[in-house]
Amino acid sequence: MEEKTGFFPFFYAVGQIDTVLPMTGYADNWRVLTGGEMIKGRYQKIYNSKGNFPNLAVFSFDFIEGIFMDSQSWHIALNACMNGGNVTPAEQRMIFKPSWTRSRWIRAALNGTHSVQLVAPELPLALAKRGYVRNSKTKRIVERMGFPEIAVRRVKVLSFL
Repeated sequence: MEEKTGFFPFFYAVGQIDTVLPMTGYADNWRVLTGGEMIKGRYQKIYNSKGNFPNLAVFSFDFIEGIFMDSQSWHIALNACMNGGNVTPAEQRMIFKPSWTRSRWIRAALNGTHSVQLVAPELPLALAKRGYVRNSKTKRIVERMGFPEIAVRRVKVLSFL
């Protein structure tokens, strides 16, 4: 990714909050079952315990300068990276859709026709317009840091196991 974009990327989910939250990992704040592993030949589930849940925040921006990509095709680049391969020019076009304008990417994200991510070289938190946090205690902490429009937002956790 760094070779293609010219920078080590921060990933942003693009679109309506209810449709992009699953991409962000924000629901992990409430996920009880986090995975599992084989121990002595038996599958053991791994759970978050009381007091051990993450306390993640998600921030929303009106505008970030960056490069859009189709996150539904992103697995192509991940597989190539993990398997020591290369992303072909045709695959790069599937991911980055160079003929698309910024407005077309945003329309696709808002209309739900594509799962859109934006990659950028930085995370400018000072530009955040709003944010969501797990609980009131975290809300007070984040507000004291100077962030505007912070709200407590609980989300439904979709099971993956």
